[in-house]
Amino acid sequence: MNKSMNKISLLAILILLSNFSFAQIFNNQKKTASYYSADTECVEDKLDGTFVLYAWGQGSSKSEAINQAKRNVLNDILFDGVRKGCQIRPLILELNGKKKHQSYTYTFFDKHYKKYISMENSPKTMKKSREKTSYRIKVRVKVEKIRQKLIEDNIIKK
Repeated sequence: MNKSMNKISLLAILILLSNFSFAQIFNNQKKTASYYSADTECVEDKLDGTFVLYAWGQGSSKSEAINQAKRNVLNDILFDGVRKGCQIRPLILELNGKKKHQSYTYTFFDKHYKKYISMENSPKTMKKSREKTSYRIKVRVKVEKIRQKLIEDNIIKK
């Protein structure tokens, strides 16, 4: 009887300790989840020069994170391309194009980018930590209109 009580006590202690360690693991995941950066994902080609995409953004507030997500998706379309889902090649293919056209892109993101992107009705996915909030939003981007603007501004050739 004494041996079985010792085994039960030892088993109970092991279960208790494992619960504490798992709680720490899951607690750390919640704190750091908002620092995870996800790639832009293409959902649908609307066949009219626009694409529907999922984009992630981070910020200290919801509006800041959503605005950053919009900028991130446009930056991907301009320089990096979108590799998930329906693939989109980058519009600016030059070597070091990001650095070469830096002042142009600053002006674009300061004044013009809102004309080329709009939010789609969808639930927003949120991950939150103490300092940052990450949101995934669904957006529609007018890729062909951006291409035309880049051609007009002599950034890319036809």
